[in-house]
Amino acid sequence: MGQPGLTSYEPAFADEVAVLMRHAFDFMQRPDGSAVYLRLSTRPVPQVTREDAAWEADAIRGGYWLRQPQVGAEAAIVCSGTVTSEALAAWEELREDLPGLGLLNVTSPDLLHREWSQRHAARWGGGAPQPCHAESLLAPLAPHAGLVTVLDGSPAALSWLGGVRGMRVSPLGTDRFGQTGDLPDLYRTYRLDTAAIIDAAAELFLM
Repeated sequence: MGQPGLTSYEPAFADEVAVLMRHAFDFMQRPDGSAVYLRLSTRPVPQVTREDAAWEADAIRGGYWLRQPQVGAEAAIVCSGTVTSEALAAWEELREDLPGLGLLNVTSPDLLHREWSQRHAARWGGGAPQPCHAESLLAPLAPHAGLVTVLDGSPAALSWLGGVRGMRVSPLGTDRFGQTGDLPDLYRTYRLDTAAIIDAAAELFLM
């Protein structure tokens, strides 16, 4: 999830790569900067249409709403990296059954978790806790909302978000290795595909 002296990002779309690389070249040269790691993929991913550039600042901070939830929504899908395509497909299928459903694209679990940890550590260092980006992102959701988290990596990298506001979580990710095959077969085997996200949402929200 994170390593001291290294800031990591996992962009899902080409425009995210451009924004994060531009930020990285600036950030590495700051006195308080660090090395920056981008986890990239060669997988072809359908690109999204942007209405404006308002998402860019949030992407640099670690995440933004790809599909904004309604205020008080009881459900959201949280994704990171190339499985965003599967998360988008699941969101399309679920949005009628789950009114106000949001889709949160996490560009850096590292930054979100680091800032959240620093907020809690401030009380022991005598400082005043500052609002963190993870709290701001999840603020529109109902306090009892549920999250389905999914990424091509350890489920723990996103499942901790449930602890930010005490939300229920159904985490999807890779916790075992060894299979070979094409991407659809592997995503189905490791439960990273659209069907797995829908099943996790049904278990969490509809039962």
